[in-house]
Amino acid sequence: MRVVVLGINYPPEVAGIAPQTAALCRHLAARGDEVVMLTAKPHYPAWRVSTSHRQSGFIRQALDGVRVLRLPSYIPARPGSLIRRLLYDGSFALVAGLTALVLPRADVYLYVGAQPALAVATALVARIRRRPWVAKVADLAVNAGAAVALIRNPTLVSVLRTVEYATYKRADVVLLLTEGFAEELLRHGLSEQQLQVVRDSEDLADLTPTTSRSETRRRHGLDPDRPLITHIGNIGRKQGLQVAAQAASEDRTGACWLLVGDGPERPAIERSASAARMRVLPFLSRPDLADLLAASDVALLTQRRRVIDAVVPSKLVTYMAAGLPVIASVHTSSEAARLIRRAHCGLVVEPEVPALLRAATASLLADPDRRRQLGAAGRAFAEIEFDRSKVVARQATILDSLAGLSHR
Repeated sequence: MRVVVLGINYPPEVAGIAPQTAALCRHLAARGDEVVMLTAKPHYPAWRVSTSHRQSGFIRQALDGVRVLRLPSYIPARPGSLIRRLLYDGSFALVAGLTALVLPRADVYLYVGAQPALAVATALVARIRRRPWVAKVADLAVNAGAAVALIRNPTLVSVLRTVEYATYKRADVVLLLTEGFAEELLRHGLSEQQLQVVRDSEDLADLTPTTSRSETRRRHGLDPDRPLITHIGNIGRKQGLQVAAQAASEDRTGACWLLVGDGPERPAIERSASAARMRVLPFLSRPDLADLLAASDVALLTQRRRVIDAVVPSKLVTYMAAGLPVIASVHTSSEAARLIRRAHCGLVVEPEVPALLRAATASLLADPDRRRQLGAAGRAFAEIEFDRSKVVARQATILDSLAGLSHR
């Protein structure tokens, strides 16, 4: 089978959808499929192209059997305006669509991400080439943009949402991360036959620590005896991590609040946080991350109050796989809150209220038995729902069925 994948994010990026896309591409390549990945130069979540990929033009690579083409496109240093985001999405969609048209015809085309413009480009390529296509939707982009006030005009929200959903309606299969997304698209005219819920995955064995708790903490300059509350991943607008900075500043448990990652909001968080109570580390290698999670006491998840219909953050899957109890400052109707309640793996508090977040962390830090119980429940749930080998095999089966149809 020949598969052309269009997605703006791919490793060496370590946050967001990139690891998920790479897992599927590697799985397909390992079993002998020809996989071409059309992606941007690595830039997320820092919103600057990595120094190793700053040469102009196209970059061709072979990664784990996958043919990767990195395309030139506009990448804003400050992505916080609608115009810049439209230029970001649109410039990549244009170049990726044209590139896909000059490549040999695929048996099936796969769009991955949360960029409706790229989904439109994929749909056009598939129609011109008379091949099926799959939309693997990482987030409902217009809803997510409205939730963080990136799109403010209600009429514009309605128009853009109509375009986004109409594009997915043209896909042969739409892969979604949550039942909530499926319900939303069903309400807007997509058929049950099109929609399949396939969650994010995690390499469960990859999170086994390699060093002791005290050694890991010393390696990162952390006090071996202080409680450790850890947040990993993007530090952006949607995360609303100011609530954590405020909670840490008034915390009386002696805990260290640790943010591991990067993003456009990082400088503001570092300015507002108490240096004695909050630390920020850059993204870590996978082995280092496994060690640090094992050395943590509580995992932290925050989202802004208006984030309700957005996707379950991939960090939550990682927390559960690592067996960490979770404290989530999120809307009680959000997908993240639903998953935490279903897995019985943590506490959910009202978002953007530092006092509630601070009280929840204090209660959990004071109860080691409950922490162990919640962490074990999360790990057990992850073993059933998020095992990477099972998830990518299911996605591959869906692509196989469509590739077979294209040949017939």
